[in-house]
Formats: sequence, C-alpha cells, structure tokens
Amino acid sequence: MILDQSVGRDKEIRRLLSRSMLNMDSITISSWMKYQYDPKSMFCYVEDNKVTSCLQTKERKFTYQGKTCSALVITLACTLPDYRQRNHFSQLLEAAMNYANCNHMLSMAYTNFPKLLEAKSFQAVSKTKYYWLELKDQTFGSEKNVKTYRPDMDLYSLYLDFLNHFDGSILLDKESFINQIHYYLNCNHRIVVMTDDRQALKGFAIYKVNNEHIEIKRMIYLDAAAIKDLLAYLSPRCESASFTLSQAERLEKIFPMEIPRNQGTVLARLNNYKLFSIWSHQNVHHAREAFDLLEKPCWNHFID
Repeated sequence: MILDQSVGRDKEIRRLLSRSMLNMDSITISSWMKYQYDPKSMFCYVEDNKVTSCLQTKERKFTYQGKTCSALVITLACTLPDYRQRNHFSQLLEAAMNYANCNHMLSMAYTNFPKLLEAKSFQAVSKTKYYWLELKDQTFGSEKNVKTYRPDMDLYSLYLDFLNHFDGSILLDKESFINQIHYYLNCNHRIVVMTDDRQALKGFAIYKVNNEHIEIKRMIYLDAAAIKDLLAYLSPRCESASFTLSQAERLEKIFPMEIPRNQGTVLARLNNYKLFSIWSHQNVHHAREAFDLLEKPCWNHFID
C-alpha cells in the first residue's frame, strides 16, 4: 500500500532512516527529522503493517528566464534492507509523479544514480564536479577576511545575490534556507563568512572537519577573492579540502593545475510540456530542450 503522506508516523520514519541510511548517524537523523522532514509531502510504502520505504519530496520555487513556478523536488529515498529489490522505489516515484503532474510545472532531483529517474522521463540537465585540493605549501588569500558565522549575519541576502548569476535553478525561500543552516549546525558542521576590506559579506561556507581533511558542503561567494580567503583560513587547520561545484563555476581559472572529477547529476522532468511551453513562451517537449535555451547557467546545490 502506498501513502501520500506520513503524518503520525514519525517514529517509523526515524527507525527506517536508522536502519537503511548508513551514511546518517544518530545526530544527523535527529537533525534531519527536525529541520528537513516534511510528513505532508512524503510518500510511503507500507508492507507487513510497517513503513518499508519512503520518498521525501519538497515543493520549491523554480526560476526560469525571469519567471517563477512551482517544482517538486525529490530530496531523499530509502528502503529497509530486507525489502529491497521489490520495486518499491519505482512505485513511490510513480505516485509522486502522478501528484506532480497535477500540481507542479516540473520535477527535479540531484543524484549520483540518474538511471533510476531517467526511466520516469527525467533528463540530465546539469552535472557537478568534485575538487580535492592539497592545501599544504600553497598560497591563497587572507584569512583575516574570514570570520565565524553569527545568527545576526544575513546569509540569505548573500545567497540571493549569488543566485542572480544563475537561471533554471531552485530558489529557496527564507524559511527553507534558515532550516538548511540550522540543519548543518545541528549536524556538527561549521559555518564561516568571507568579507571584503570594508567588512561587507562576500561569501560563506558550510564545512565539516574529518581528521586532517575538511569537506565543504556548501560554498556561496561573490568573487574569486572570497574563495581564496576561505582556503587561506582553512589551510592551517587541515591538510586538504574538498567541495562540489556546478559546471559553470570555473575554479580552474584560479587553480589551473587542479583537475576535477565528475560528481552528481541534476535531473529535471517537464510534468506537462504543453503547459510549460505556454508558461515559458518556449516551444519545448523535454526538460533538456528547456534548459538548453537558458542564457545563464543553472545552480542547484541547495535544493534538498
């Protein structure tokens, strides 16, 4: 049986995550349940009188050539180990797409396993690239321009300024953005801000320390100097740092000797191509066609 919501099943969902999401420890699961969980938009598969699979979706605002519309974003999917290979994910995805067809202009997801979604008419519209930098003996900017984040700092306005450089992207509202910040802080991540000489905000980064390595989860910046200042701040604190960027972010201009590797894929699906064509004033039949018409690149690292 498939349910289109999980209201009142919080304990079951928490148990499902703890048994199936090996990359999430107890702190991460608790933080996710508090700041990311949305029972009204979670699709569940019930078998043997318990939730065996779930698919979390979120309603997001999508920007396209100066206009905005509603998009359904897939943010998490998991199945109990003993119930895998039973087509649960496919059935949950089918239910979610039936709902999206009637309520949202398009559907989107970011994943390392695109084939699972391509079977449901999703198309790859963008990819990400992964950098690993050895920081020892390298010269960067000035760590004096980097400060620890305080709640009174307006990171959301900085995020909006950054997104002005992109199109075909998910744009979080302020509440969703703040929930993302709280989620990472509660998962023992650290947040720093980059400033210019006049102390104006020029960027921020969310990262986690893993021994001598720092994994940067999110990096928002208004110029290359902000990135160099961030790395100057991190270099005395670790031996290496890694981060993921969109295809359009040209870090190779700053570090020409660093070669990134391909990471995840952003996929999109036009739930009703005729309606999308009328709304966008573009004659398109598939998501890839719609994204190929964009004059600006897309950035969708903050869609979950």
